[in-house]
Amino acid sequence: MRKPDDVQICVQTDVLCRGVRYGCYKIELRSIAKGICAALPIVISGQAWAQDGPSEADARGSAETEESKSVEKSEEAIEVTVVGRRPITPDRTHETTVIDGQNLRWSPRVTAFEAISQFDSVVYVPGRGTMHGVGNSATDGMRIRGLGGSPNSQVLVVEDGVPDYHGVFGHPIPDAYSPFFVEDLVLVKGGDSVLYGTNALGGVVVLRSRWRDLEGYEIETDSAYGSYSTHRQSATALARFGSWDLAGGVSAMSSNGHRRGAGGDQLIGVAAVRRSIGRDTTVTIRNKVVHLVGADPGPATHPNPDNWFDVWRDNASMQFITTGGAGQFSFTPYFNIGVHRLYDGFRSTDYVGGANSSFEVKLHRTSELLMGVAGEHVDGAVDNRITGERPDVNGFWDASFYNQLTLRPLSRLSFVLGSREYYSSNYGFVFLYKGGARVSIVDGLSVHGRVARNYRQPTIRELYLPFPVANPDLRPEYSTNSSIGARYSSGHLELSCSGYRTEARDLIKYFGVWPNAEVLNIGHVLIWGVDGSIAVRDIGPISVFASADWQDVGQHTRQNPAAKFNFAIDVGKEYGAHAFRGSVGGEWVHGLYMGDYSRDPIADVFVMDLSLRYRCSWLDRGLALEPYVFLRNLMDRRYAYVRGYPMPGFNVLAGLKVEI
Repeated sequence: MRKPDDVQICVQTDVLCRGVRYGCYKIELRSIAKGICAALPIVISGQAWAQDGPSEADARGSAETEESKSVEKSEEAIEVTVVGRRPITPDRTHETTVIDGQNLRWSPRVTAFEAISQFDSVVYVPGRGTMHGVGNSATDGMRIRGLGGSPNSQVLVVEDGVPDYHGVFGHPIPDAYSPFFVEDLVLVKGGDSVLYGTNALGGVVVLRSRWRDLEGYEIETDSAYGSYSTHRQSATALARFGSWDLAGGVSAMSSNGHRRGAGGDQLIGVAAVRRSIGRDTTVTIRNKVVHLVGADPGPATHPNPDNWFDVWRDNASMQFITTGGAGQFSFTPYFNIGVHRLYDGFRSTDYVGGANSSFEVKLHRTSELLMGVAGEHVDGAVDNRITGERPDVNGFWDASFYNQLTLRPLSRLSFVLGSREYYSSNYGFVFLYKGGARVSIVDGLSVHGRVARNYRQPTIRELYLPFPVANPDLRPEYSTNSSIGARYSSGHLELSCSGYRTEARDLIKYFGVWPNAEVLNIGHVLIWGVDGSIAVRDIGPISVFASADWQDVGQHTRQNPAAKFNFAIDVGKEYGAHAFRGSVGGEWVHGLYMGDYSRDPIADVFVMDLSLRYRCSWLDRGLALEPYVFLRNLMDRRYAYVRGYPMPGFNVLAGLKVEI
């Protein structure tokens, strides 16, 4: 990594266990400040392993609590400027898990969604052993606290402030989120349609992309080869030159898969530029292109490896943020387009375009107000390249006003109240709301509770496409999510637990098999559950993490497990310029069924992975080498999340990361 051109000191203030990351602060030293700064815990950029982020255990199971302590600014001593880092979620009562991007990159799991499921047991990803997650028969559906699906349209992904989902099918594309481009990720459990709008029914995955914090540049490459002729290559470049920030990269992967039809090719390209105008204004332009080629191999008993698909997607956005004495204003327009082609002649072109504008103001030292307006248009075209069939598709639009009031009548007590007045061109006016509270009882111990009414409108596919069936009379889905919990953090120990209740109505479900299939709203769903985690950190070189979730989903048991347990043991040691790290993690899933009403049970899943890393840094050359190896399915177990789709046996991926 290139050293900065001028003297800039980075104060390490990231506290992921608090769920708020303020990143690095640019410090300008004055004559009488040097003695003060000498006592601060400082890290010079590029001179420590910690520059890449906290240890794996530090990010596992972390939950948001009170806001980070502010850095005091003395006009005679130190001038502190926050460099573009703010809390990822503005609601202090959110139940969140914060995952540093470096820990996603360290994960032996193939995709970002599969990696997320290892950090929090409330997340269930029903892998099928295939490479890409673009449809019902692919991998990487997602469920959070009983809501979601495969493909998932009840958990929203928000990337750099932009909702990201397929305009026709309504679900995100899991393979479109390469960990190599992610700075950090926040998992909002229980959803929040007040802040994020439609599809935030069961949860929200908030992604923030990487930028460089200090003047200069850095280049990182990662090359890996493994079982099933798997090739993985990435290259990222970050730079800061005065008022300009640049970020870009390419990530590619190719694999034959562990059985015929399970492989594919993936290519992701990202380019972004950010300009600071004065001290208070930034303008960001970002574009991401994704190309996926793969197939659905079908069940092992009836394989159909020639059922291929080809996907192109382009996501473009701009963000304008300015901060003044009255508060902060932001404006984010975006436009996403995708072209999907299938082996059977199906072709779709979908469009999602919109804008979101918000204003945050501090009314009083005890209160803050967030207000915003948002609008979105979803449309597409579908045809069969072979028969010429072109089903009628009607796009739809929505507009909304949302607000959130944060009250802190006491230093240890916070309340959050919010609402969204939502208008849909298909369904008219919808009122959404939320409320929450957080109390810090003593230092390190807090309790929290919240309730939120969330919403999802039917997708174009569910309304109009006969694949296998459509229903233009479908109604929107609603859920009322409530939870209460506690968290304790002190030194090396962190504990958390929550009880949650999800009551949903008019959920959209598919029944039967074509030509007798149908898609309907079902009346009422009630889900109860409890989850908890424990982390013991830095006991010598060892850290241990465990997370567990149990839920009662009632009669809707299809791919909705009753219990899930995740664990990890991390070991790390540094010897000057050399560092060694190892991590063994595992997952146990219980109560899996292929049908509702507890029909067609699947054997419990238990799988373990091992990762090993060595890092050597030459600071005088600005160079670091990091070879690593992933040993997946360490015990070579035969298991499946979905009947007929066996997961890979023991397999290996070895690689080399280079930093300049």
